[in-house]
Amino acid sequence: MDAGKPRPKRKTQQSRGQGQEQGRAPKRMHIQRNEATLERARAIDVVGLVEARSFEINALQRAIDSARAAGNSRAFQTLPRHLRRRAASHNAKRVPVRLRERATAEIRKSAQTSGGQPAAAKRSNRYRRRRSRTVRGEYERRQAGRRWLETHVWHAKRMHMVERWGTMIAESPTERSHRAAYRAAREKTFVQDVSFFRTLEITGAVDAVVALLRRHAAPGCPVAPGRRAASLTLHRAGCFPLGCLGPATALWRPTASDNTKIRTVWLRLHPAHADAVAKEFATDCEGVQVTDISTDLVSFELLGAQSTRVLAAVLGDSSDSASCGAETLRCIAGINSPAALGEGCVLALRINDPRLRFPRGLLHSPVPVCVDTAQLDAILQRWPDTADNLGCDDAGVWDREQCAKDVDSRPSDKDLNERRRQNLVPGEGLQYRPGVDVTVPVIAVRSGPEALVGARVSGGGSSSDGLAHGWTLLAPRGWGMALWMALVFAGARAQGLRERVHAAFEAGLPSFPAHWPGTAAYDLWAAPIAADALLRWQRRPPGKRVNYQALGVQSPFFPPFHALLGAAAPPTVYPRTGPAGFECSMRRLRRIHASAASRSESAPAAEPNVPAPDIWLLTGERMAGIVRAMLQAASTGNIEGDDDNAFERWARPLLDFVSPVTDALSLLSSCLVRVRLVCSGRGVPEDNAPVLNPCAGDAAVIIGYVMTGSFSLARGCGLGIGACSLRGLFALWRASQPASVLRKCPRVLVASLGGAPSADAVLSVLC
Repeated sequence: MDAGKPRPKRKTQQSRGQGQEQGRAPKRMHIQRNEATLERARAIDVVGLVEARSFEINALQRAIDSARAAGNSRAFQTLPRHLRRRAASHNAKRVPVRLRERATAEIRKSAQTSGGQPAAAKRSNRYRRRRSRTVRGEYERRQAGRRWLETHVWHAKRMHMVERWGTMIAESPTERSHRAAYRAAREKTFVQDVSFFRTLEITGAVDAVVALLRRHAAPGCPVAPGRRAASLTLHRAGCFPLGCLGPATALWRPTASDNTKIRTVWLRLHPAHADAVAKEFATDCEGVQVTDISTDLVSFELLGAQSTRVLAAVLGDSSDSASCGAETLRCIAGINSPAALGEGCVLALRINDPRLRFPRGLLHSPVPVCVDTAQLDAILQRWPDTADNLGCDDAGVWDREQCAKDVDSRPSDKDLNERRRQNLVPGEGLQYRPGVDVTVPVIAVRSGPEALVGARVSGGGSSSDGLAHGWTLLAPRGWGMALWMALVFAGARAQGLRERVHAAFEAGLPSFPAHWPGTAAYDLWAAPIAADALLRWQRRPPGKRVNYQALGVQSPFFPPFHALLGAAAPPTVYPRTGPAGFECSMRRLRRIHASAASRSESAPAAEPNVPAPDIWLLTGERMAGIVRAMLQAASTGNIEGDDDNAFERWARPLLDFVSPVTDALSLLSSCLVRVRLVCSGRGVPEDNAPVLNPCAGDAAVIIGYVMTGSFSLARGCGLGIGACSLRGLFALWRASQPASVLRKCPRVLVASLGGAPSADAVLSVLC
């Protein structure tokens, strides 16, 4: 110990006693000596006793008051340590009930400001925020400017939600489900909520309705009334083959007699071109009435081999088991794939409330087996004519007023839960009660590749699998969540928009609008994707990104079909490059991206900056068949002459089908043909990659571009869906080797955007 440092003073016993005495001073109670009390001990009474002890009573009261004022412990600090909580100092509900009033007073006193004013009220607790009225109001506030589907809350907890075409749509699940979605679409069942599709109701005289559809549909499309759903390709009136709008599905309302003069047809449209179609029909609706009933319906799409079984499990509880639709569904429930049924078949049923027998699992329900095999064979050969009609003057889904009344009069979930509680066997389904429960009219439509391409599909190698075959279920609004939960619990895997596009890609089929170049919907779809890709590329340092200029890539972010067909410039919705190639200001790119995204969510027809493209897409099986025959003729080498004359003579069958025009060569030069590219070796096609003609001489010539390319799980190799110019296909088939001509699939090269070697691929024409 240092000698110079003073030794600390110890506390003496007297100083410690003084400190303890000072701490006990506020709590000390004064007492009176007993001499005065002993003098009155001979006569004891209550009044005298109280008067004699008045000094002690007053002293006790003063001691209590002084102890309360001098005490520094709050209500929650008086509890044993094992009952204390950290949040009890500001939450009176975390202390016992006997101390809650005191704790509340202490919290209120401590919350006051220095001026004596109470502090601002705290936020309400979670229970009050989660009450139905508050949540409903919050949901209504969040839906301003955008539409929520009935299953939005369910999807928002499990999927990534994006705003597309003014509606919040589930894009993809939050889990890794790329391969699982493929397996579900191929072997099991894949379900998607497609209630964002638009539905136009056209009512009028039969001749007027048919004439309206014929003016806007491509030649050869079935527009006459029928028992099946028809796939159409719509164009602007009098502009065929130009002015393509997109695909559509027509569903005619059944009637008791074919001689009915007034008919109604539903037109199912993708929201990317629904506004353009509605505007086109509004200007050409003489004698008919066009109504948008999109919000009055909910729809679900089922794909996969077991989609028919899932549909039978959900719709098996029919209120009229003797109806033609119910009998047909029982017969076809055991088939292995919906591809065995003709596309466009319609089933109309009226089922009991799906909440009564929920859940109806696929594994727990027996697989219906048709005893009468002759009846099943007859159904497979010819669909029953009355399967789309409920009969007995029951309009079903077509009567929107009655459907709305049924939704309003149905029992609530609380009432159904009370009935379940009264069941003797827990978990047993509820029985239908006439007059209490309601029935639900539904329509099931067999969907497939025709709905994707807007025309009849034959061949192509994709009709044998279940990736593009399934059912579309239509029901009145208000029943979306009940049917959705029934489908999910029956074994269907819920997927989003991205998985639906991928399923069509695995089937080798185009999807709208991603593979429909030459339409305004395609440009509004591809422009935001191109702007995002350009932004990501520019954010990377110059030394860490691909130098497209050095590789000679003209357009790495979107397919430049305008340059392929000789157009001056792409539409204005696409991002433009600056004077230094792909370098342009980030501010301008963000502005272009925002404007393109807003256009993709608004009406394409009402957008003045998106003019009708100068190119046109070859659609439909009839035109595809004509082109295949023309290409086969070009491979024989019988066409002679220079390029322009030979090309025009070779394309004469296509010109005769389209229409006689004055400038035939210009029309043929602006034609695009969709193709499928299957890699024969190593390599995977990339998006926006050029398709080269290897038989063009020393230098390969670009004849088209890949719109979507990736590795195909179904084929085990690279797959791409693109579009080539008609002139380029003519040159390819004309210079192809005889071996590839016999296979009707010539070889092409798919270039790489990153400088990798080109991939060999086999090209086939799609409709």
